[in-house]
Amino acid sequence: MASDTGRVDWYGTPKGDDIDDFYGLHDVIYGGEGNDTLAGGFKSGSTSILIGGAGRDVLNAVSEHNTLRFSSITDSYRDTTTSHSDTIKSFDAAQDKLDLTALGYTKLGDGHGSSLKLSYNAAQDATYLKSFDENAGGQRFELVFKGDYSDTLTNANFLQLVSGTGYNDSLQGSDVASVTLAGHEGRDLLTGGATDERLDGGAGGDTLKGGAGADAFVYSNVLDSVKSNSGSTQGRDLISDFSAAEGDTIDLSALGFSGFGDGHDGTLKVSVNAAGDKTSLKSLDTDSAGNHFEIMFSGNLTDDLNRDTVIFANTGGDKVINSLTRDDQEIVGTAKADVLVGNYARDEILGFEGNDSINGGAGNDSMAGGKGIDTLTGGAGRDDFVFYNIGESYRTATEDHSDVITDYESGDILYALDLGFTDLGDGTNGTLKLDYDSGKNQTYLHSLEANKQGQFFQVTLAGEHTTVSIALDGLYVDEQPIQIVGVNPTDPAPV
Repeated sequence: MASDTGRVDWYGTPKGDDIDDFYGLHDVIYGGEGNDTLAGGFKSGSTSILIGGAGRDVLNAVSEHNTLRFSSITDSYRDTTTSHSDTIKSFDAAQDKLDLTALGYTKLGDGHGSSLKLSYNAAQDATYLKSFDENAGGQRFELVFKGDYSDTLTNANFLQLVSGTGYNDSLQGSDVASVTLAGHEGRDLLTGGATDERLDGGAGGDTLKGGAGADAFVYSNVLDSVKSNSGSTQGRDLISDFSAAEGDTIDLSALGFSGFGDGHDGTLKVSVNAAGDKTSLKSLDTDSAGNHFEIMFSGNLTDDLNRDTVIFANTGGDKVINSLTRDDQEIVGTAKADVLVGNYARDEILGFEGNDSINGGAGNDSMAGGKGIDTLTGGAGRDDFVFYNIGESYRTATEDHSDVITDYESGDILYALDLGFTDLGDGTNGTLKLDYDSGKNQTYLHSLEANKQGQFFQVTLAGEHTTVSIALDGLYVDEQPIQIVGVNPTDPAPV
């Protein structure tokens, strides 16, 4: 959803999805399974990463800068009898990129080893990029571009790979072109350059330095960074210069973790040491060998590690918020104050920025106001109200910037995801408190602990509500009676 960085992550379902973020500025779109059609935003300065996943997908490179990423041969391939290839449209060979580094393809050539063969079929007006090397299943990688790219697609369109060995390696990035640094086994030192790079240390306790630019630190196996029950940190990575302000991210999408929480049941916990100079992101559930996943960071990064910067697995199946199946309606707002209205179907509505007014209409809808002071009306049906960032709905000591839900009713669910809240309670220690203000006839779901910006998370519900359904990090609390005690004058009062 909308974030302070303008980045939006979209997730498809196992079905065939159409995901088109018309006005998005920085998109990462995961198609998942099924035959999907993906397109990022087309605003000036827009960037999109399109990841089709399994299925025969259509990837529309309509953003100003596009990266098309493939992590498995089975994402786009041909077997002995049939093509299962993805189709790429609107690819701009002057600036768009192919990220095939996970497959080892880095150049044009004869279609063997690390090279791919380029050929144009005039009758089909299609350009083929293919390998002639089959995997054990008789599948070979193949992509189809709509149009003639025989003279324009070059090695410059491939993201480059700097690969280590099974020993302790020192790998250096580039100040000119984006590369992927892959350390593999051993205790490696990976140092990025001044570009946007991907750093994958692999197994062993590695030291990762992204350098300038928006860098992605990638983990493909939970054993890539572990701490043992005995306290050994030989297998734990250290990321020394992580910066949310520079657009850095931690990509854990391959590991199955669902979000932030208490470190149990698929969640990860953020902890800072007593000196305040190191932060850990970790699971507290150990494997059969007594190891648990853990990454160490230099500095206090409690505000930097959030939904915007840590990419978790999509574990929600068909219930994901950021997806659009062909029977649904997608409505996306702009940076201005929008009036967005759904229909009788199941709508996914994203307000983006501005003080929006959103009405889901009939049907079971999902809506996220994004930044700004938004008014959310679910309408008929069971509706989801989604919050992924404290800056989307909050108050300060003197001002109220909280969204207002006008018609919360039994069956609706509030999602306060990846904000670090783990339960309902007194508003402290990671809990959210429910208070009713009889003078304003409003119920507040809020935290009594501010972030570094002085923002207290708060959602305002019109009317008095003594029961609530809320999904927090790693926890779903169904409608349970909650004692409404009113606003305690000693607490920071809703304003």
